[in-house]
Amino acid sequence: VQVNNVTYYDPVPNEMVPNDDLDLQVTFLEILMREGLPVSRLKLGDLWNLYNSGSLPDEYGVANANYRKMIYAPLSGVYNNAFHSGMGAAIRSELWACLAPGDPELAVRIATEDACVDHSGDGISAIRFLAAIESAAFAENDLNKLIETGMRYLPEGERMKNAFKDTIAWWNETEDYIRVREKILEKYSVENWTDVTINLSFILLALLSCENSFDKAICHAVNMGHDADCTGATVGALFGIMNPDGIGERWTRPIGNSLVLSCNMTNMAASASIDDFCDEIAFCCEKIQEYYHSAVSFESLPADRKQYAMPEPRAAASDDIPYEQSEALITDEPLEVRVIYPEAVAYMPGGENKFTVHLINNGDKPMSGSFSIGTSQNVICEPRGFSYSLKPYEEEKFTFSVEKPLCRVRINVNKVVLAFITNGLKWSCSFGFPDARVYHVENLDTGEKYDVNVPGSAFTVPAGRYRYTLNFKLAAMREIRLSHNGKARMTVYLNGERITEREADMKYVPAFHRGSVTKVTPKREHNVLEIEFNNDREREAFIEFGSVGDCGIWLTDVECEK
Repeated sequence: VQVNNVTYYDPVPNEMVPNDDLDLQVTFLEILMREGLPVSRLKLGDLWNLYNSGSLPDEYGVANANYRKMIYAPLSGVYNNAFHSGMGAAIRSELWACLAPGDPELAVRIATEDACVDHSGDGISAIRFLAAIESAAFAENDLNKLIETGMRYLPEGERMKNAFKDTIAWWNETEDYIRVREKILEKYSVENWTDVTINLSFILLALLSCENSFDKAICHAVNMGHDADCTGATVGALFGIMNPDGIGERWTRPIGNSLVLSCNMTNMAASASIDDFCDEIAFCCEKIQEYYHSAVSFESLPADRKQYAMPEPRAAASDDIPYEQSEALITDEPLEVRVIYPEAVAYMPGGENKFTVHLINNGDKPMSGSFSIGTSQNVICEPRGFSYSLKPYEEEKFTFSVEKPLCRVRINVNKVVLAFITNGLKWSCSFGFPDARVYHVENLDTGEKYDVNVPGSAFTVPAGRYRYTLNFKLAAMREIRLSHNGKARMTVYLNGERITEREADMKYVPAFHRGSVTKVTPKREHNVLEIEFNNDREREAFIEFGSVGDCGIWLTDVECEK
């Protein structure tokens, strides 16, 4: 990715340019004001179903697909997600910092609720780091101290923290930000230009090299390239928190005061101006400080400040909900219900298909009763129900196994309903899991044939010449995108017609708007996708279906047939 040489807008805009960095934060504030507190991964997940349609790149698309499969956070940020370390959560950090000013611990806590919907690992660490330094910046303007604050929220030994330590050391050695940029890329570069470790290292480097100048900071960040709209925006936001008066009018006048959102944001009743949006944030900030018993509060506020309608909190603030990658939070009332999935997540014929329901009583009254497990007639659960008795703040786990007779079609959503009776109250919640895809494999050298069950989109192909055949059907005949990515050399055929060829070790970006993608029009019913591999060693392949237009969305109406 090239080094840029910008010193100002090019071209100069005449209003704010829409961008997902802001779109998602506006959406989350609307969700928060509509649903009330606490800030919850349960409610923030509405973003992927209600507000954002038609153009969902990278991790956004994965999260959306997982939610349509009824796989909820935090597992939604893990399962089948090659972009778990993308910039999608990091660019949403400013909202949480502004809702918890001067309280990095609280900012990190609520930011994590956001990030775990579509990220894991470094992707979550990134928003925690940025939310911490941005929150602290309301009370501290020493950049070195802010960086130290953010570093406290990064696990030791994590790739990102190691990169930050290297970046600081290299800057101290050279004080040449372009040279340090080269060193970062030499050691940490990956194929995805939205990788958080690279981009946050560039943000850190821009802060180290800017000499406390907004102009230099934002231009250095953008000039280093990669996800430059995100890095420039984050650096600019931090300076806006520390010293808004230090941002010259030449930067603010062209974009004006209008709040402009992207056209793919739907069902939004957003404010028309930046000022009104800030008033909403200030209102919610007061509510959050009170609800979470923040160590920080406002000493004096204007008597005529704007007030808005917001539901009363559903319950008192509880302890921070743990983040476990293999589980999904299904509901938090009247009991907290989490589901722990098997390692594969998808149903694997002949595999260890055990699910665990984790019940937690977060209230101060005993909760007792029973729950039954409801599925389709072709899903066999054992046992089908359990009884429970939970004292206040007590928890218990219940494990059941799943078996599915071999049906002709492998489906994307197996819905499971948990029907509860709790202290006489009847209520329910639900989750889902997909079936693994089955590829019919033939060794083209020996003639050996066997089946491989694949729980996601990516799979490992052994060395040699192989043909992988996937039978599938489409709900309606139309043009779609076929993403055929990976490190393997492959030739792809659809219904006997050769459609593309891909060499080994090409750039591997498993998306629908970049990487190796071909538009195809399958038949409405039975289709045969054949992928022939010829590789000198074991390599990974990625096969997935998406919609046509913009970044596209993952299709869940493409179903595998036996």
